[in-house]
Amino acid sequence: MAKAKPAPIIHTERLLALVPFITAHQGISLKDLAAAFDVTTKTMNDDLTTLWMCGLPGYTALELMDLSFDSGYVTIRNAPTLKAPRSLGMEEIVALLLGLSLLKDSVNENKDLVDRINSLATRLGEKGGIAAKFSVSNPVSSLIRAQIIAAITEQQTLSIAYHSLYNDEFSHREVKPLEMRIDGGVEYLFAYCYKASALRVFRIDRIESLNILDNATDQLMDKQTTASDGFYSSLIFSSRLRLMKERFDLQDAEVNQETTIHSFSKQWIVRSVFASSGSADLQAPSEIRAEIAQKAQSLLKRYLALQKI
Repeated sequence: MAKAKPAPIIHTERLLALVPFITAHQGISLKDLAAAFDVTTKTMNDDLTTLWMCGLPGYTALELMDLSFDSGYVTIRNAPTLKAPRSLGMEEIVALLLGLSLLKDSVNENKDLVDRINSLATRLGEKGGIAAKFSVSNPVSSLIRAQIIAAITEQQTLSIAYHSLYNDEFSHREVKPLEMRIDGGVEYLFAYCYKASALRVFRIDRIESLNILDNATDQLMDKQTTASDGFYSSLIFSSRLRLMKERFDLQDAEVNQETTIHSFSKQWIVRSVFASSGSADLQAPSEIRAEIAQKAQSLLKRYLALQKI
């Protein structure tokens, strides 16, 4: 059963249809006009009162529609912009045809709806004098999207064939999908890439094909890439605890107590510690701690050199 239209939509449609109808039936009685639109005379009187206050910008007596219905008979003048039913421009017709093509793809299992869509598209094409048939499809395969969602839900690894627009080449990667996002109308997959040993972002419409790896393959890959699956770091927060918890995405942490976090990126740890301005002290891994100390010493030397200038 088709969903009933909301009352405001019905009311607006009736108001738009009233003007050309009255223009073609000048002097029609209020009773006959109400019967033609299947409403009560009171409802029709309210509609005519609304139309009486409509017109072009300026909304003075010169721009408002000249509508007369006090005598029980309805006439209308000064309504040239609405005297004919709404006509569609070429751009609007093309937009509707493209929209109908997308809609047909989403309901292709419902033959009745598909037939209605085809009929409407044919009528619109004839009205606009468009002989060619328009079709449009979503750049993202529904099968690929469904497989990604399933892999995220089941925490499975994916093998993908990905087209890099920057390098104009295809590459095969094994990734652990984390989440899907939409930015600017484009769908992206955020995943851990085993090849890069880091988090990566993939445009889903550039994934040519993918396979969900079975549990045995997934477990073997996890064993082979243990060293690439990230690392743990230990930090001590000395101040601004709330900001530190937000920066390092922590639920529980205490001041002056060692806290352990997991990360895939050494560069992210280094930048985050520097951005903490002394509130976070990295305890381990020792090699990253040494790198931070070296970078800090280098920055200090540059600062002191500038002070001497």
